[in-house]
Amino acid sequence: MTTRKQLTLHLDETTARALDHEAKLRGLTLSRAANDALKRVLIHDRADAIADTIKARLDRLDQRDLARGRELVLIKEALLQFVRLWLTYAGPLETEEEDTDIDGRFEAYLVALAESVSG
Repeated sequence: MTTRKQLTLHLDETTARALDHEAKLRGLTLSRAANDALKRVLIHDRADAIADTIKARLDRLDQRDLARGRELVLIKEALLQFVRLWLTYAGPLETEEEDTDIDGRFEAYLVALAESVSG
């Protein structure tokens, strides 16, 4: 059994006419028509607004997830290129003069990485 609370509302003329018209169209009492209208505005519309807010937040999270996925692909590609270059060019380092060769290897790595990411 539902409990009902009795309220006395004072409506302006335009609202009262609209409510009366709505009640007659739907074959309801004024009380029932007012209850339905208030329920629609206060409960159902609010639920729609909450659903829209949640949808917007989920869309933002989805966009962030896609961006992180792209970043992860770039990181994996960078690591792959580094390993390929290291295995291709790395040899035993015997003297400190090899340090200049290390800089060259790193520059070649950066160039290859840039080409692989852009193409």
